[in-house]
Amino acid sequence: MSCGVYLDRRVFAVGEPIYITLVNLGNSSLYVGSWGIVDEFGKTIYLIEPPQIMINPSSSFVVVWFQFDNDGRQVGRGRFRVVWRPLIGGNVLECFSDFFEIL
Repeated sequence: MSCGVYLDRRVFAVGEPIYITLVNLGNSSLYVGSWGIVDEFGKTIYLIEPPQIMINPSSSFVVVWFQFDNDGRQVGRGRFRVVWRPLIGGNVLECFSDFFEIL
């Protein structure tokens, strides 16, 4: 069971949409589960549990974060990373992207 989280680059301007690719690197299908954004200290900035779409092995799913927190406020500058918690066979995995910056 393995998953990956990738961004096309590591630096973004404030307010710029951030495209996030969630990849099933395992041998079994999994469900999207939840994904979100945490700051460099691990504090959750944004978290969503979208409709549960199945991702087959070696397939991916792209989501977009528009840099708003869970209260609808624009996120400012800082270091962040994506956390993805897909579901497989009733178990929750946890995968992180590399850190990225909003300048």
